[in-house]
Amino acid sequence: MGAKILETSRLYPSSRQQSPISTVLSILDATVVRFAPTGAIWIFDNDSPTEIVGNLKDSFTKTLEAFPQWAGQLQWAPVRDNGSHGERFNRPMITYGLDSDPGVEWNVVQLDSLPASVAPEPPKRASDELWTENFPQSDLMISSTKMALYDLDTFQGLPSMIVQVTLLGTGGFAVAVKMAHPLADAHTLMLFMRRWASICRDELTKQDLTKDLAHPVFEPNLLDSRAAGDIDAPDSDPELISKARSLPLHRHDWWDTTAGNLAALTPSTINSKPKDAALLRKAMMSPACPPPWETWDFSKSVTTALIHFTGDELERLKKSATGTTAKVSRLDALLAHVWAAISRARSPLLQNDDEVFLDFTIGVRGRVSPALPDTFVGSPLVLTHISTPARNVGASDTKIGSIASQIRTCLDRFTPEAIAAILHDEAHEVAPQRLWRSFLGTKHTLVTSWARLGVYDIDFVGSSLRPRYVHAIMSPLDGLLCVVDSGMLDGGLDVSLSLESEVLQRFLKDGRLRNF
Repeated sequence: MGAKILETSRLYPSSRQQSPISTVLSILDATVVRFAPTGAIWIFDNDSPTEIVGNLKDSFTKTLEAFPQWAGQLQWAPVRDNGSHGERFNRPMITYGLDSDPGVEWNVVQLDSLPASVAPEPPKRASDELWTENFPQSDLMISSTKMALYDLDTFQGLPSMIVQVTLLGTGGFAVAVKMAHPLADAHTLMLFMRRWASICRDELTKQDLTKDLAHPVFEPNLLDSRAAGDIDAPDSDPELISKARSLPLHRHDWWDTTAGNLAALTPSTINSKPKDAALLRKAMMSPACPPPWETWDFSKSVTTALIHFTGDELERLKKSATGTTAKVSRLDALLAHVWAAISRARSPLLQNDDEVFLDFTIGVRGRVSPALPDTFVGSPLVLTHISTPARNVGASDTKIGSIASQIRTCLDRFTPEAIAAILHDEAHEVAPQRLWRSFLGTKHTLVTSWARLGVYDIDFVGSSLRPRYVHAIMSPLDGLLCVVDSGMLDGGLDVSLSLESEVLQRFLKDGRLRNF
């Protein structure tokens, strides 16, 4: 597509800290260091894209004043024998306010493509579910810079945030943001994007609406304070551990490399292990099971589709899932419906009694007591799952009501008391990055929801023109599913779904996908 780099630099808050600050990240932030970065791309139509770049840059550095840690150095906190829970092995820490801060990588790129050729209009997208195969994600986030702790070891001088502004011919621009996951989940990313867009818009329109935005709260210890028991004690509370582990939480062991894991994963596997033999033995005492690598065929091609469901369709799905013991949401019903269709498409690869899993992410801001503010910054999330024999979800006569009810019942188990026990358990884990709470491949579907985050409300120029398209930056992995707000003004949602190419073809041809 002819991408040309116009500028590469490192940016910092427009006003710097007077003295350095080091903050250990939260208990749950430590569990996601191994996760892929959080990121998204916004595509905008604009008649004068070159004129907006300066405003975007100036407003970005002003926005960083509310997020100064993001220009700092993500690293491991110092380890101290018998120290607090934040001084144990492989606890992430951010240090900022030093001259050596890596800053945020900022790139400006010219692409010889107009917005319409990058992303068609919403109605066209809704009618062509495979159009995303041509979406130039790599051109719109061109940086090859590694992020701090990308291999659970290297960090010095590496940024934790990368931003790219792409000029799309003379007809628009794109803004792409990618962040190390322990610093930001999708919710946190949107807190930043709303503030950045507001500051940029205020400068262009001579308004002062940003003052009405609540200030972000970067206090990882607020989450940690919601943990039950004594998280700084040398040993955990067996009763709380038992409570946490009674919940549906996978304990797949990254260190178990006996069969099938990718060679590319080896460095981070090695780096997640303590060097101290006694500590390693203690870590191994925490129960875990081998990941089912044999169910994930990396040699198969994977295709991604974007499937739109209108608001009316979601209401009909919800209605079809009612009458169950649990009160289900539109999202519960949608996930039940899509998972059933995925399971039908995968049925040639499964036996009837094979256990299949729907793994999904839960944000815990509102699930702890007292609740964290909506403006809490970080990655306060856990991964849970439901499971059932393949015949129960992939049969031609499967009713989604029972699946939706199972999803809702699972979610309802994550009470403040349950999350407090999980926090206690995770705080005492010797090596938090050892455990993978989900999986991918033929028997797993991994869901993340960006619904109701307002991704289409971002407006940098004050024109009230919605983004043409918002794209969650994700790798095409078999079984990865992201639910996101839609560009269609019909109250609906988009489902971005990656599956083995042949399986996806069966999925899209399934007559029941729209038969409700």
